Amino acid sequence: MFMLKFSVNLLFAVAVLTSGATAAVHKRTADNDIDACNGSNHYDVGHSCAFADSQGTCQLNACQNLVCVPHAN
Repeated sequence: MFMLKFSVNLLFAVAVLTSGATAAVHKRTADNDIDACNGSNHYDVGHSCAFADSQGTCQLNACQNLVCVPHAN
């Protein structure tokens, strides 16, 4: 019976720790408008993006760089 309780507690602890790490990864936003659509994100034009305190969509700027353009308030 002890092993069953130990196993259940261990599984619960692992589940809690991994869910917290996953949530932290998903909350991370880019530092700037360029990183919000590039780097490891691999977004394309029209994809939702976020950086600092802004949210918007990925668009091409005048130089054809993919950047996150904030939504108009």
